[in-house]
Amino acid sequence: MSIAAAIDTGGTKIVGAAVDDSGNILKEIRVPNTERDGEFILRTYMDLVKTLREEYPVSAIGIGAGGRLDEEKGTVLYAVDIYRNYIGLKIKARMEEAFGLPVRITNDCRAAVLGEQWMGAAKGCRNIFGIILGTGVGGGYYSEGKIIGGVRGGTGEVGHVILHRGGRRCLCGQRGCAEQYISGTALWSIYRERCPESSITSGYEFFELYKQGDPDAARVLEGFVDDLAQCAVNCANLFDPEMILIGGGLSDTAEDWWEELLKTYEAMGNVHTRKIPLVKAECGNRAALLGAARFAFDR
Repeated sequence: MSIAAAIDTGGTKIVGAAVDDSGNILKEIRVPNTERDGEFILRTYMDLVKTLREEYPVSAIGIGAGGRLDEEKGTVLYAVDIYRNYIGLKIKARMEEAFGLPVRITNDCRAAVLGEQWMGAAKGCRNIFGIILGTGVGGGYYSEGKIIGGVRGGTGEVGHVILHRGGRRCLCGQRGCAEQYISGTALWSIYRERCPESSITSGYEFFELYKQGDPDAARVLEGFVDDLAQCAVNCANLFDPEMILIGGGLSDTAEDWWEELLKTYEAMGNVHTRKIPLVKAECGNRAALLGAARFAFDR
């Protein structure tokens, strides 16, 4: 049995886990992502791996990191400017120097798609496009047995597809990006624009309002469903996968919008996209950990 140290980098937390080659998560450690700084992120990675190695015979390290990455060199090519000292960070080289183990890195959303392909809702599928909804929005394209990275690490960046020309400004510099309409952050931000007196600051608080019957929350969620369906139809047409996988932390709230999403996707699409099902992810927040481990095992 081989064991990998797997890491998932989220907007609010960094999670490390010992994962065996059968897909069992043996131990999980969560650390708040409190500092928007590359050195803090790298230091947290190292601390997590050190802790896991004290208990398990780790033979490889797999990392799901934020931004656009050079997966071969293991460096950060691009990320929005919420992080300092992050672009150019040589994650792979510094982790290999610290631990003397093989290290592989990929984008955290691609890792989530790979985790679902290995152990979740897309198990056994050869062609998957994943839309990963969380604090932001990411994506990943798994084709013919491998994750497709792209020349500049950007394949599958559905969060920066422009949905509304001239719309809300995105951290990437564009206007109208999908991330500004179908992320957890977007839901509460758009709600607060509608209701300036509101002080909510999370998607969880937004869904509490929705469950209480708040009419403004209901209208915001209607817009979310339309925009997500449009994204899914576009991805179905562009990538022609076996399925469109919907994952990420926001998919935990799918009981409030999934059936309406299916109807809207069906109505919005064409004869070809209707043959490509929308599938809800099964592994939850563990998908990216599983994918990072799988990536490490496949070195």
